[in-house]
Amino acid sequence: MQTQLDPSVADGDAVAILDRVRSYAMPDGPVETAGTWLRQRGEMRMDVDGPWMPFTAEQWFEGSGVDFRWRAWVRMGGLLPTLVVDSFERGRGGLTARVLGLVPVASSRGPETDRGEALRGLAELPWRPFAFRAGPPFTWKATATNTLRATFDDGETRASVDFQVDADGRAVGAVASSRPRLVGKSFVDTPWFATVSEYRTFGRLRVPSQAEAAWQLPRGPFTYWRGQVTDFKTFP
Repeated sequence: MQTQLDPSVADGDAVAILDRVRSYAMPDGPVETAGTWLRQRGEMRMDVDGPWMPFTAEQWFEGSGVDFRWRAWVRMGGLLPTLVVDSFERGRGGLTARVLGLVPVASSRGPETDRGEALRGLAELPWRPFAFRAGPPFTWKATATNTLRATFDDGETRASVDFQVDADGRAVGAVASSRPRLVGKSFVDTPWFATVSEYRTFGRLRVPSQAEAAWQLPRGPFTYWRGQVTDFKTFP
């Protein structure tokens, strides 16, 4: 399952890692699809000392880029269920939260949101592993033996993450040197990382079924999200 090398989008060492990822994730041969969908359950929190809030979610991923839409029902403290929609679509990021899906309680848009959501979509490529290939809209660089830097740039928004890839070809983590984090009413660029594990086979794809996301704060890592995939499929 060799990936054709284009020096403008990937170096030779990066192509070798890409091939390893693809071979593990698609053991029966390349999968071509318009995108993927998954269902999750998990919990999230807003502050280091804040309570964990359970959620159930569905997420849709575009097959070729970083576009995604995450739609979750979250039980926030004593409030009624809140619908949270997190997305990067057609070059724009967005976050909204509505109690009962009707009453708005939070909203975020703008360049920082675009960058933060594009970075999320990039870090979640293990849920669309066929996108690990040398070609637009990504460029790839091997920064270490088992580290693969992926960069997305659509001319307006640029985001990069470093994937850690094990010897078998499993992407096990993604690290970003900075991601916009909302602190009060302002964004602060903050180191961010995510881990994925417990790969399962769904159809012809192997994808992670467990994930966590965290900010690297001065006082230490702050894990704010953790979830489990309960269903997964591709769509034409």
